[in-house]
Amino acid sequence: MEGDIITYSHEFQVGSTSLKQINKKRVLHYIKKNGGYSRSDIAKGLLISKPTVSNIVDELLEEGLVREKESERASSAGGRKPYQIYFNQDAFYIVGIDIGGTSIEIAVMNLIGFITDKTSFDTQRYVEHNLVNKIATTVTELLEKNRIDVEKVYGVGVGVPGITDVEKGIVIDAPSIGWKNTPLKEQLESLLPYPVYIDNDVNVAALGEQWKGTGNTNKNFLMITLGTGIGCGLIINGELYRGSSYAAGEIGYMITDKVAAEEKYDYAFHGYGFLDSHVGGPSITRRMLRHLQENNRDKKDLSAKKIFLMASEGDEAAIKIVNESVSHLAYALVNVISIVNPGLIILGGGISKSMNSYLTSLETTIEKHLPVKTDIVITNVEDVSLIGAGYLLLREHESILKV
Repeated sequence: MEGDIITYSHEFQVGSTSLKQINKKRVLHYIKKNGGYSRSDIAKGLLISKPTVSNIVDELLEEGLVREKESERASSAGGRKPYQIYFNQDAFYIVGIDIGGTSIEIAVMNLIGFITDKTSFDTQRYVEHNLVNKIATTVTELLEKNRIDVEKVYGVGVGVPGITDVEKGIVIDAPSIGWKNTPLKEQLESLLPYPVYIDNDVNVAALGEQWKGTGNTNKNFLMITLGTGIGCGLIINGELYRGSSYAAGEIGYMITDKVAAEEKYDYAFHGYGFLDSHVGGPSITRRMLRHLQENNRDKKDLSAKKIFLMASEGDEAAIKIVNESVSHLAYALVNVISIVNPGLIILGGGISKSMNSYLTSLETTIEKHLPVKTDIVITNVEDVSLIGAGYLLLREHESILKV
């Protein structure tokens, strides 16, 4: 078994451009999209000779990437029943990590993005105390809990709340966790025996939406995440757009009120931008706490979610604060739409779950200031960022499984 894994791993990593490898990848991805076809069906569909397809399928079976099942019906030409070939979605497992300013989520999923287990822990508790080590330890514990052997792990995808150099694997700036020029890929790969790929957390969410959500049928969309900060992932012509220095979509720095921007305002975290500090969860909570203190009201256990709930129940202060944040978001969307002209905007992140009753307000402001109509929806993909982290790995890692 061990020898087989070494041989397979070598072929897996090299990414050879030989005709054999090209055909092998074509066959595997055809099977993935068309489960239940026979060798003959695959040969006809790809216009590759049946002996070639049969040899490739035999290799894929040996490597565990596909499985076969005898058909219940005989072939149309008579004779013995053909074998149907299926993609083995559990051949390997992927670890997806979503690093947020408030919490870090880690999941194990199979090759089609089905999450088998996940866990989380508080971010700020570990920011000053070996956060990377905590992430690596939690990954190992999750895999051990699910009895997944090292050789069954395809790799790790990570979403980071900041500007990230995806080529070098360096977090250039992540204010909410205090990282600057942090070689995260190198650090994690020194602690884990798997390849690691990192990207901005909102880019990763956009990939998750493209893989499993509404973005799957739209080649031009924006993924706007509303959480500790505000971010934007851009899918343009079906491709993730990162910008010349990996900072595309950093709309948290956008100014949506010139007068307010020139005045002193509280930053959610040092290094956060204007929009982050007027729409992000911590900024909403801080303004509500200030109001309660000024009016000698009870300082409740507050969160952005709680404040949105208070607004829905008629609390005047909560209504004012939420409406101000929604207004800033609306004008940010006007600015972004006027530049990118997306076909769709998808809202994600913790605050998006409280935004249903405000979609009409956002659309009204956009229609008032722009000549084009842009639909706005809230993501219906659970764990979109974790799934996107897995998809990042499948997109970036050179192997026969690369999408």
